Amino acid sequence: MDTASSIPFSGMEPVNSAFSEKFYRCQGEKHMGEDTGKGSAGKKASLSLQAKFLLGLAVIFLCFSGITSLLIYYYEKKALEEKAFQQTEMVMAAVESVREYVREVLRPRMYDILADEQIFVLEAMSTSYVSRVVMDLFRKNLPDFEYRRVAVNARNPDYEANELEQRMIDYFATRKEAGEWKGIVKTDQGRFYMSFRPIRFSRSCLNCHGVPEDAPSLIVENYGAARGFHRSTDVVSGVQSVSIPVDFSLSKIMNVAWSVIFAAFFVVFSLYGVVWYFFNNVVVNNLKTLLEIFRGTLRDEKGVQLYELARTKDEFDEMAEAVQSVASHLREAHGKLEDYAENLERKVAERTGALEQSKKRLREQIAERSLELKTLNTITELVTQSVQLPEILPRVLLEALRAVSAKGAGIYLLDREHGVLRLQCQRNGGELEAEIPFEPTLCLTMLEKESMDFEGFISEAGGRQRDLTGSEPLLLQSLNVPLCCHGQVLGVMTFLGVTVDGVDPQQLELLFSIGHQIGITIESLQNIARLLESKELLQSVFDGITDAVVLLDHEYRIKMVNRAFLERHKVELEQVLDRPLGALPRHKNCPFLLISDDLRFTSRKPTENVVETAEGLVYEIRMYPIFSEEETVRFIVCYARDITEQKQVEQRMQQTEKLIALGQLAAGVAHEINNPLGVILCYADILREEIRDAPEQRREDIEVIEKHARSCQRIVTDLLNFARGQKSDRRLYSINAVIEDVVAMVRRQFMKKRIDFVMELAPDLPELLIDRDRMRQVFLNLLMNSSQAIAESGVIRLQSSHLPPEGKVRVVVEDNGEGIEAEVLAKIFDPFFTTKPQGTGTGLGLSVSYGIIRDHDGDIRAESRRGEFSRFIITLPVPRDSDTPF
Repeated sequence: MDTASSIPFSGMEPVNSAFSEKFYRCQGEKHMGEDTGKGSAGKKASLSLQAKFLLGLAVIFLCFSGITSLLIYYYEKKALEEKAFQQTEMVMAAVESVREYVREVLRPRMYDILADEQIFVLEAMSTSYVSRVVMDLFRKNLPDFEYRRVAVNARNPDYEANELEQRMIDYFATRKEAGEWKGIVKTDQGRFYMSFRPIRFSRSCLNCHGVPEDAPSLIVENYGAARGFHRSTDVVSGVQSVSIPVDFSLSKIMNVAWSVIFAAFFVVFSLYGVVWYFFNNVVVNNLKTLLEIFRGTLRDEKGVQLYELARTKDEFDEMAEAVQSVASHLREAHGKLEDYAENLERKVAERTGALEQSKKRLREQIAERSLELKTLNTITELVTQSVQLPEILPRVLLEALRAVSAKGAGIYLLDREHGVLRLQCQRNGGELEAEIPFEPTLCLTMLEKESMDFEGFISEAGGRQRDLTGSEPLLLQSLNVPLCCHGQVLGVMTFLGVTVDGVDPQQLELLFSIGHQIGITIESLQNIARLLESKELLQSVFDGITDAVVLLDHEYRIKMVNRAFLERHKVELEQVLDRPLGALPRHKNCPFLLISDDLRFTSRKPTENVVETAEGLVYEIRMYPIFSEEETVRFIVCYARDITEQKQVEQRMQQTEKLIALGQLAAGVAHEINNPLGVILCYADILREEIRDAPEQRREDIEVIEKHARSCQRIVTDLLNFARGQKSDRRLYSINAVIEDVVAMVRRQFMKKRIDFVMELAPDLPELLIDRDRMRQVFLNLLMNSSQAIAESGVIRLQSSHLPPEGKVRVVVEDNGEGIEAEVLAKIFDPFFTTKPQGTGTGLGLSVSYGIIRDHDGDIRAESRRGEFSRFIITLPVPRDSDTPF
């Protein structure tokens, strides 16, 4: 062995000398003589390893920068389109809501009021007119939005379809299933994001757009009989569109993309320098050091030839040539050693080979089992990470392909309603059919645990297409794994390029386990999806109720509330969920907390209560018990409807009906009493003349009769004025001036009672169309009542303000007197009702004031708190231009 060991090393010296000489020559002409370059004059030097690496790195960095910028540009553009789409959808929804209101509510109401279908009020009954006017007002606030509703042969030429809109009308006419078109359109004015929807006339629209003979006469007179008629139902006659300019936004996106390019270029340039520095120091210098070792150690007679070859290659090629030279010398030495150890080495090699084969087979089996177990565990983890099948199936398919050597694969899910398998996802399986007829009932017996007939089950169940068309689906030519659960086939996982014969039994068992696991997951996710859909549907119905609704359990804990409850009481769902009803904050004025009845139910009959909050809101509350099978209360549905406005309207209607009835009664009574009173006064006057010389007592008796008769006559006159009313002489006056006139009239009298006035009159009030004298009578009555309510000294506050959204002017008369009791406040506008001592008032002052305000299309109401204040609030309408007298 010592001799054998010395042989290869004795032969290494000349090899080392040759390599040393060869690689020293690679340093260039400065290390060699002119005669060594003769053989390389015609060869072109190759790029160094450093140059190749840095050039490739530069190309990669530049491509990365460009691709990143393009992706950012297209992502931002897509986000811009999505935002513009949402904005146009909101505008379209608002327009459709206005049109629906006019068509379904306002127009039928106008026909009911007008009682003549030939009368047509354009401003209130035309959906097109109203929607355009609303959008014109909308555009004043948001000028970027442009809404157009056009048609071919439009009634108004201003809304005739232009060239683009004509193309969109043709588009929708040829594609009846299309309900919308959206996208960026380039016009002469720039680029716009536009959303188009077709206009199809319904049968109710043909009243005005059918034949001219059936249309309202006002439309024919205003627009003529040539345009806008002879429309048909379900035919695209026009389009409506919303457009938003996007030139500015697209310019910003482009600027961002260029900024990214320049920034990336700067970063890449810096990174390029860093990589060059480290590559040069870590790789190139070490590689050169290694080459120097070969050049200084290996020498032989082929050195000149190797130097010439290395000049045309990089450092790695040069290293390969050196290693090959070393390998050839090692082979020579190895051949000599084989002669000495041929017999021994052959036996050792045989035994070693057998052991290696055994170890290799064992390692392969362990690796296969580990891979199968890992695959099954990975799939189990995947199916529990999401509740969306489209997210799970592609990842499961990828893991299954790692366990089976197939060229492609796909997953089908069963549509039981139509009896077909539908392809859900595929990988390298573009030739797979999208749908395959399938009968799952035919294959259940072939999928028993003992047999697992993978080939037979799909041939039986999926053979219907072959019988009908004569073509055999690709599915029948592949390895198919059933996705089943509880004895039901839910789908198939197919592997292309693999058959049952090409897969060992262990893999088939693994695939069956994977299919069963996927089947369980599919069924679970489908059940979850149906449950979530039912929950969302229930919550949508619950939130669609505009009144407050609360669901309580048997312990009166809140389990569910609708959006109306949360918005009305300004609370979040987490603040009330699973809390007892009595734990809600009292300051929220929750109407359910005001119920005094016991919430325990003994029958299925719902309860009903009417409560009033501290803010004066009136609610009608209904409780609906839900019983379990054991006849115990499981849930309680609490429903609260705000009927405050309804109560106020009912009170006003009752007050108006009462005034009308009392007015008619007063007119009849006054007419019958007035004549006897005249006779009494006449004879009293005659008696006074006849007993002029009678005693004083008799004359005083006659005066008493005359005094009370005239008092009755005055009351009768007031009754007649109240019943008949007075003719109004309405003109445009300032309500502030009327108030100031009345205050100036009574100021001195009130100063004697130490009553002060606080005037808070808005200076910019519009003039109102009123009867000045009758309005003075109203304010005089209110001021006199306030002065009588103030015992010794006090303040009367008069306020006026403009309410532009409501188109009204509000006047408030408030005093800090003794106030009015609640039971008196409900009757305060009733005729003949008074709290004054007998003989000091008729009780007609506020009733007459109420009638005057109602004659002016206004409203008057009273508020009071005993011992604190009394307040009368008057609202009068601001006249429109058409109401102004000439």
